[in-house]
Amino acid sequence: MRRITVFRFYLCALFLLSLPIVLAAAAAWQPPSQPKTTVIAHRGASGHAPEHTLSSYRLAARMNADYIEVDVRATKDGKLVVLHDATLARTTNVETVYPHRSPWRVSDFSLRELKKLDAGSWFDPRFAGECVPTLDEVVRMLKAERVNVPLYVETKQPGIERAVARLLQKHGVLQRGSVMFQSFHPESLQALRPLIPRGVPLIQLVGEKEARSGRDELLQQIAVYADGIGLPLSAVTEEWVRAAHGRGLMVHVYTVNEPHDLARLCAMGVDGVFTDYPDRPGRIAACRRLPRH
Repeated sequence: MRRITVFRFYLCALFLLSLPIVLAAAAAWQPPSQPKTTVIAHRGASGHAPEHTLSSYRLAARMNADYIEVDVRATKDGKLVVLHDATLARTTNVETVYPHRSPWRVSDFSLRELKKLDAGSWFDPRFAGECVPTLDEVVRMLKAERVNVPLYVETKQPGIERAVARLLQKHGVLQRGSVMFQSFHPESLQALRPLIPRGVPLIQLVGEKEARSGRDELLQQIAVYADGIGLPLSAVTEEWVRAAHGRGLMVHVYTVNEPHDLARLCAMGVDGVFTDYPDRPGRIAACRRLPRH
């Protein structure tokens, strides 16, 4: 009987001695963080500043975007510039500076000619004097200002892939975690594949009409050469997300600006959203979601 009493005494003592360690470990433990939906600054913070300008990119970085979208085209003399449209009329004063050169296609102007244009005043007079930037200038600015935000590069025309890859490689940006590529042109993504390191994602963009026809066949084709699909907001459904994930494809959605749309998509489990307002998704609790199994 005495032995049992002594044993119980030592057992209680051991428990009391170990209790602070157990409590400290419990306090230090945190549940695993939930992956959040990737926020892609659509043409920079284009809801707050003129799209595809250095000001727009700086602002997107300050708003903690996960990626900054950069649309790339080639000028007449083969320089890589950052512009969405194939023509210059909407986002510059080209009609005033070069009134007789309609339809003002980017590919009809040299870089030197483009640098004479104002790419900011159309948005707000505060941005007067903003230039059309080159891809090289964008990368140099981000590095000089120590902006550690990856680029989401869209090749707007086939044939520029090697030049884009070479420039990014020169700056040390062509690596996993520093860049992602997208295009509406399958041949552009296929041309990029042998030029980029393993693990750098390729995203196939599709339009609304394409997204609403032959989903399974389309996903099967895309899964051969790409890592994800970019869908328009109007076409996204839970069935689309499940089907794409079933093929191992990421789902990125463009362009999502309204809080109710952001919450709905994040709750669906989409992997990324393009938004003109990269400061908005962080305020939506549904953008922190449970990991897929």
